[in-house]
Amino acid sequence: MAVFRVADAESLGRILHVFAHLDIVRWSQPANYNLINYCAEDLTADEKLLTHWLCYITDRQTAFERVWDVGGYVLSYLVRVYCRGAQDARSLLNAHLHREKKDGKVRVRFECPLENPNDRLARYGFDGDVVAFASRYMPEDVLLIFRTLALLDKISRRSLARFMSATGLAVTDQRDAVASIARALNGLTYISGGARSAAKIDEYLGAEGELVEKETEFFALDSTACLKRWADKFRPHGKKRLWCSIRDYLKSPEFNDVLVQSLRGIGLADADRWHRDSPTLRAALDVLELPGDVWNNNEVFRNGLFTPYLSGQRRTWDMPHTVRLVYDQMKKQGDVLFYPEQLDVTFDFVPRMCQRNMCDVCCFGAGIGKVCHAQQGLLCPVVLASCGYRHECRPGDCWLKQDAAKGLCFSSTARERPISVEVVSRP
Repeated sequence: MAVFRVADAESLGRILHVFAHLDIVRWSQPANYNLINYCAEDLTADEKLLTHWLCYITDRQTAFERVWDVGGYVLSYLVRVYCRGAQDARSLLNAHLHREKKDGKVRVRFECPLENPNDRLARYGFDGDVVAFASRYMPEDVLLIFRTLALLDKISRRSLARFMSATGLAVTDQRDAVASIARALNGLTYISGGARSAAKIDEYLGAEGELVEKETEFFALDSTACLKRWADKFRPHGKKRLWCSIRDYLKSPEFNDVLVQSLRGIGLADADRWHRDSPTLRAALDVLELPGDVWNNNEVFRNGLFTPYLSGQRRTWDMPHTVRLVYDQMKKQGDVLFYPEQLDVTFDFVPRMCQRNMCDVCCFGAGIGKVCHAQQGLLCPVVLASCGYRHECRPGDCWLKQDAAKGLCFSSTARERPISVEVVSRP
């Protein structure tokens, strides 16, 4: 098999630079991202941080709107009770876990009271006394949530911010800190995943409880050795929910403020270096891996904008790993104007453009000439059409209007002629 390499760095660099700019727009304001429907207005920053972490545990093959709207309400209620009460994690879950047997199958869901009218919940028909939420992988997610809450109870006084500070964020070098916290958070939650049967949920909770007891004893005896064991089991790719969560904490206007406030609340002296405007933090963001999903692995997208510019392609296509290899190679050749996680804008871009064959108005197809109005103060129609992002047009300071990636997509129906690059067929 031929050695994988970037065959046309100049063209691919122009493509990736566009995605980097779309990513900057994405995180320029909270309106471009879904926020959590909290159960109450008095949640502390640390409680909001933990709610966000639990929400992402359930964010698999479930409409993300439902996760943030319904799951956010129910899980924030659980977090509020957990952080302010004496109940242990097992008792808390038992009090809010509804078991139902129907047609010979056991199903479980989280429930909590609906204490006040809630417009976002009303859209889902919740206007009674109870709000219910079940994820696609409910038995496994229950165990992951239990493990998380039980460990936090034992080792960081029920504080996710305190856990993050103790296991990575206090490291001086922020690139090392981001990598450390990724390994620690994976150990906190995802290291114990696996398919489960709802019929045996209590048996599984008991077994997980015993495992948590052993891990907390190990952590108390030698936290460095415990973290190393978690790190040895860590593989960076295929961790979509992990990287999405960390990404939000470091880049989102909403959740980054929550992180910084939480770190201040536990007394971390240099909490402000984790603010999203910190130059040293921005320089560390290349550690973040691209969360893999169906959109950035979409065949039309990858065959149009990636495979034509690569040679010796890998036998099994895996966009997060591929983008990391591309980044590493391009960085060795000189300055790069993107980092891997920025390609996550494909979550918004691909279904709007590639799936709908919008090549005539695409940055990588016919270009943006038909949509760019260059009118100060109005919303930019290019990013609105491409990704659904709200962004105020600034004609005097706009890199996108250069249309630098026009015609570079090999999948585009708007292409007039092929671009000559070296291509080696996939074996």
